[in-house]
Amino acid sequence: MSGVEHSTYYDRRLRQSPALIRARRPYLAKNTVLGLTIASFAMGVYAYTIHVVGQDDFEDVQVPAESVPSVQQRVQQLQQQKQQLQEQTQALGKK
Repeated sequence: MSGVEHSTYYDRRLRQSPALIRARRPYLAKNTVLGLTIASFAMGVYAYTIHVVGQDDFEDVQVPAESVPSVQQRVQQLQQQKQQLQEQTQALGKK
């Protein structure tokens, strides 16, 4: 290259150099405390939300009864659809 050695905080194996460790040392404690504070806040919000939602009473909410067709009714519907398709294919075949 140009003959000027590139200065970096990492060695050839991409490990931190002693200079980088010294440069990061003053911020390590502050960043750790800030990270723990943010994580604690997020976990607190999550726990509070779960606690409050767990106290909700949904008995006053009326859920409409959904008619669920029985197996026999569903089989009859499928047979009718099959018959209609057969009639349509026969009608197309005659044309």
